[in-house]
Amino acid sequence: MFQSTVHGTILLNRMILLNHMKILIIEDEKDIANFTKKGLGAELFVVDVANTGAKGVTLACRNSYDAVILDFHLPDMKGSEVSSAIRKCNPSTPILVLSVEQDMDIKVDMLSICDDYMTKPFSLRELVVRLRALARRGEVLHGDILKAGNLMLDSTKYTVTLSEKPIELRNKEFCLLEYLMRNKDIVLSREMMLEHVWDMNTDPFTNTVDTHIRLLRKKLENKKRKFIHTVPKRGYRFYAS
Repeated sequence: MFQSTVHGTILLNRMILLNHMKILIIEDEKDIANFTKKGLGAELFVVDVANTGAKGVTLACRNSYDAVILDFHLPDMKGSEVSSAIRKCNPSTPILVLSVEQDMDIKVDMLSICDDYMTKPFSLRELVVRLRALARRGEVLHGDILKAGNLMLDSTKYTVTLSEKPIELRNKEFCLLEYLMRNKDIVLSREMMLEHVWDMNTDPFTNTVDTHIRLLRKKLENKKRKFIHTVPKRGYRFYAS
């Protein structure tokens, strides 16, 4: 059922232009989890997956997510228990519940433990739209067009221009630049950038952050123009100089 719809829904998703988000999926059905992760990943979302409630709570409390997608029926915990545990450590994280339940009373109960819900089987296109709505409701997104001097990033069109000339960036380069620009003038550690731009499987001792910073600098900077500033022993700070 899900395999037959994945190709069409991914193509439709490309018509829905979203800001970069980090999502946690708590789902014990492997096919559904993989289908959802693949679809959201095609939209440049960073996605972590937990196949039990306990693992989901651990990840949600340890990391910062823009939203959590929670299966209502898990093998080890009730959806209400998982939601309650997440609320205790990260009360502002939006939670969207997935369920096979069709009964209206149960749907009402689900809304008492989460911010939104969808019934299975679900449309990936609708899921993306709902995640966007949750993010905007929680004021996670702060504008679509980011500017710094003559550099402009449009997060809905996935474009970057410098002095009105287009700059070609790979997916991770774009996501990293967006994260830097949304947090301009703030010192960001390598760990913070790994957490928000890459997924949980990334080696924390990797030099991938420094590598991508070098790539961005090569494409954006010259002797007279600098955006990404190194803060010794702390990380990087973004501002136009």
